[in-house]
Amino acid sequence: MAKRILFLLNRAPYGSSYALEALESVLVAALFDQQVSVLFKGAGLHQLLKGQDGAAVGQRTVGKMLGALPEYGVAGLFVCAPSAARLGLTEGDFCLPVTLLDHDGQRRIINEQDIVTG
Repeated sequence: MAKRILFLLNRAPYGSSYALEALESVLVAALFDQQVSVLFKGAGLHQLLKGQDGAAVGQRTVGKMLGALPEYGVAGLFVCAPSAARLGLTEGDFCLPVTLLDHDGQRRIINEQDIVTG
């Protein structure tokens, strides 16, 4: 039976390997037919920005990896709406369609999961 897994991604896309390793974990979980969702919070929203170029800092481009999420059947891509507002970002700034969630929406999504990690 598939488990519902939510990954909380709250780190910047570059400067460490955290973002790429977290995305690889998301893809692996989805590959094994789990119901995977991702909630981007805080600095993690920068992972979603259009026009990234990881080569400029000697890393793979996170945005390109994100493009694979729908192909792997990732069930939901969520963004913390207060984080987006604080950073001055809108849905048009992101490289993938996302659902903005206020704090109540985030609690609801988290409570629906079998596993929350991040």
